Amino acid sequence: MFKSIRWRFTLIYFLLVFMAMAMVGFFITDQLEKIQLDSITESMKSHISSILASSSLLQGEEWSENSQLIDELIENNVQIGYNESLYIILNDSAKTIIASSVRSTMGDSAYESRRIDNLLVLDSLKGDIVETIPSEDYDQPEGRVKHMAYPVNNKDGSIEGIIYLTYQLDSVYETIGETTIMLTRATMLALFVTVIFGFFLARSITGPIKDVTKKAREMSKGNFDQVVDVRSNDEIGQLAMMFNFLTKELKKNISSLHQEKSKMETTFNYMADGVITFDMKGRIIHANPVAKEILEIDDEKETDGNEILSNLDYQLTREALVENEFLGSAIINIDDMIYNINYAPFKNEMEEIGGVIFVMQDITEQQRLDDMRKEFVANVSHELKTPITTVKSYTETLLGGALEDRETAESFLNVILNESDRMDRLVKDLLRLSRMEFKQAKWNKVPLHPCSVLEETVEKLKNRAEDKNQNLVFGRCTEEIEVMFDKDGLEQIYQNIIGNAIKYTPENGEIKIGCHVEADFAVVEIEDNGIGIPEADIKRIFERFYRVDKARSREMGGTGLGLAITRHIAEAHHTVIEVESSMDKGTRFRIVMPLSSRGEKNA
Repeated sequence: MFKSIRWRFTLIYFLLVFMAMAMVGFFITDQLEKIQLDSITESMKSHISSILASSSLLQGEEWSENSQLIDELIENNVQIGYNESLYIILNDSAKTIIASSVRSTMGDSAYESRRIDNLLVLDSLKGDIVETIPSEDYDQPEGRVKHMAYPVNNKDGSIEGIIYLTYQLDSVYETIGETTIMLTRATMLALFVTVIFGFFLARSITGPIKDVTKKAREMSKGNFDQVVDVRSNDEIGQLAMMFNFLTKELKKNISSLHQEKSKMETTFNYMADGVITFDMKGRIIHANPVAKEILEIDDEKETDGNEILSNLDYQLTREALVENEFLGSAIINIDDMIYNINYAPFKNEMEEIGGVIFVMQDITEQQRLDDMRKEFVANVSHELKTPITTVKSYTETLLGGALEDRETAESFLNVILNESDRMDRLVKDLLRLSRMEFKQAKWNKVPLHPCSVLEETVEKLKNRAEDKNQNLVFGRCTEEIEVMFDKDGLEQIYQNIIGNAIKYTPENGEIKIGCHVEADFAVVEIEDNGIGIPEADIKRIFERFYRVDKARSREMGGTGLGLAITRHIAEAHHTVIEVESSMDKGTRFRIVMPLSSRGEKNA
């Protein structure tokens, strides 16, 4: 009977479905058990942690002296699930149960209780959290139970006692059993359906033979778009595959030219660079969407290619192209954008120059970065030139005889020292900024109260504000909040921003400083009524060496790198700094820091 293709197919499908359903069933029940047990384990750990956190009695020493209070705590204040049992075991010689949700075990030795795993208690005394799941034949009055022993240390590091929690697993394994029954029924149904469909499917095996015959007749008429469905890998399937291979090769040879054309069009259309092709008369042969956008070419209007190129740059006139033999490059500006244009000739079927291809690459960002590098070098040179010139001139004066006048010499030496300190600060700021830009800075992120660090910083800067008779208003935050931050980094952010507020606020001015919570963020606000920042300059104040008023900034000192460093510190801690300012009215900085979660604290 099984020599027939029909029955062979039916048997194969039956076995495949059976094996697949068996593996799926085993996987589902195994994963279900694992997920359930993992979830219970995490729940038990969380429950024990919450019990520990609920009272200082369990966190300190002298459980033996406070056993009555601990028992009252467990009985009255700790919620125990209907399928849980809790035992507080004192680490004495008998391992006495001093508190329990199972009142009958009070005062018993943990070693003698049938409800407690003695080996688990011994293992937990080594200082580790241990757990176990007894097998079905384990002698337990509650049935199959998960056990967890959680050792609690006192201040000297020794173990004061054990919090022992059990969880009945009957409901878990009832669920797994019901799932197994459901999967078994599904398997039986799938096998029944497989037999029915397999029987009728086998009858369709002769269909491909008729299909091959019909499509071979169509090929004899010149229609090569014929494909036979391959339904098996036997002789019939191999015949169908060879038939399809024949039609595929014939069709591929016929459509190769069309495919190449389509490929080129797709490449041109989706290139990031602009590509445009002209023939030798200057007519546009092809232009991709990027080139059309750059050159503002309208498909509905006739466009003169020679005129377009001449308007772009003198290097792209027809005479210049002929002189360069249609091969070269040029950098041009179009609507505040910078493009690097490379062009080269292409040949026609007669091996003659048939036209020129132009590729336009947007290098605006690259040019901007080059300009920034040049500006940075110029700024560093300028910042170093002034103190170096001062040191040199004062040194020459001293060597020229000023050393004889002690008062003058001391004055000059103090100037030299101050300028040296200025160069030292500049170099240190540059090095720190460089490390942060290259992600080499190391941060010691710890939970901090942002208002506490803010208060320390305000205290340090208070004298500077008093020197200018400024009113420093500090609103303390009363909420218990924490952020994950490097303390030195946070303090530097505060110092830079508050220091600038003091520096650019006139005498008798007012600076308001406060801290509060908005949603999941701690917000520190620093507002002054100083000179303000022009709106056009606000977005650039965090750049290196950028000064709104360069002359006034240099008179007031500083390296010009403070806010650049501030920005990098903030970015490294997922912090946003917002700036609002009006000229002659003042400036407000908002430092928005994400509050630390419990997971971050434990990390």
